[in-house]
Amino acid sequence: MIELDARAELERLAPYAATGDEDAVEEVLRIAHPLVHRYCTSRLESVDHPHATADDVTQDVCLALMSSLRTYENQGKSLLSFIFGIAAHKVSDARRRATRLSAPTTARGAAAHHVVDVEDGPEHHVLRRELRGEMGQLVETLPVRHQQILFMRVIVGMSAEQTARVLDTTPGAVRVAQHRALSHLRARIGHGPAR
Repeated sequence: MIELDARAELERLAPYAATGDEDAVEEVLRIAHPLVHRYCTSRLESVDHPHATADDVTQDVCLALMSSLRTYENQGKSLLSFIFGIAAHKVSDARRRATRLSAPTTARGAAAHHVVDVEDGPEHHVLRRELRGEMGQLVETLPVRHQQILFMRVIVGMSAEQTARVLDTTPGAVRVAQHRALSHLRARIGHGPAR
């Protein structure tokens, strides 16, 4: 199910789920799970810690969603946007927890990653993983809305119009937010000034 179909179906189910309809809650979770899992996988692929797996964080998001559905009220943003907001917070929590729990082993991990190879060997894999980790931390400096827009536009490949429909905004606002987010990231990396 593509995101736009998912959004429409989630909006249809939201009022029923909010009243405690178990079938509606189950259907919301069935629709949301693959979207959340894809989001968590893309945001946690650089985190190498047993307490920060995409499966575990997806489960946390679904549990949080299940408990918050009963009090969910449409306040101008779609249920899908609400779900991605929960996911963004849970991913940030998992990344912080993984960083905190793995801090004492940093020296040992650095020594284990010191591999010399040419071509596309283990060293390149480690460097790519470290780069993805740094990018993940940079993305977390963005507001949640900008993280959602970058995820939908860059990872999922949605158009500005599709993203706007999911987030209940305009395509122009999506493009402006994406530009600001990317400018912020460029400035943080040191490739150019933020505008």
